[in-house]
Amino acid sequence: MKERITRHWDGRAKAYDENVRQVIYSSRERRIWQKIFSVAIGSAPLRILDVGTGPGIVSNLLSELGHDVTGIDASEGMLKKAQSNSEALHNPMHLIQGDGEVLPFDDSSFDAVVNRYVLWTLPQPEKAIAEWQRVLRPGGRLVIVDGTWFDERDRTACRQLWRSLSLILIMLTERRMPCYQEMDKTIKRDLWSCNMKRPDHDIEMLTRLGFRDVQLRDNLNRKLLLTLNHLKHGYGGRQFLVTGVK
Repeated sequence: MKERITRHWDGRAKAYDENVRQVIYSSRERRIWQKIFSVAIGSAPLRILDVGTGPGIVSNLLSELGHDVTGIDASEGMLKKAQSNSEALHNPMHLIQGDGEVLPFDDSSFDAVVNRYVLWTLPQPEKAIAEWQRVLRPGGRLVIVDGTWFDERDRTACRQLWRSLSLILIMLTERRMPCYQEMDKTIKRDLWSCNMKRPDHDIEMLTRLGFRDVQLRDNLNRKLLLTLNHLKHGYGGRQFLVTGVK
């Protein structure tokens, strides 16, 4: 299953980068997301691991703030996009190809572990979180940003209309035809995130693993409401942020 998921993201690397790169190339989008992460981890320079970095969105956001960032991803195609974005924006970072559930780092290596839109796609989420906990120093903070991508309550007629209008908006502002490649239905069917109530289950996993001060910041959509990237892609579900301290 991991191999199939990795192949999916390799195949989507170019299109996915085009869909999300607005976050780091737009000053307004960048400031909003940097504030979201700064509230979660503080402003002091930290050594941070960005798990499932993809095209390096979070890694670039945090590197620009002065953090020492390492990004890891299983997809070679995504890492090539991350390297390209890093060079274009002159943001230093370390990029490593690897498994987010089996990290190639020593215990207590990082001050913070972060990820954005990653946990939903991992086959064994609790194993992954335990591994992220292992590489955190005592007192270090885990930050998970994700969404209710498969909650039927979010699949309203209004959101379906929003998706249709977003395609027109992308064509007008980016002068390209958006390309979406849905994940294989057999993979989605077996993913934990398709079958659990979120973010409740995320909180339960962190609590069960012994994280302290577990907090939820629900419905980030309100914060992102007027950003261009959210207008283009925010129809997919309610975004949330969960944090915990080792």
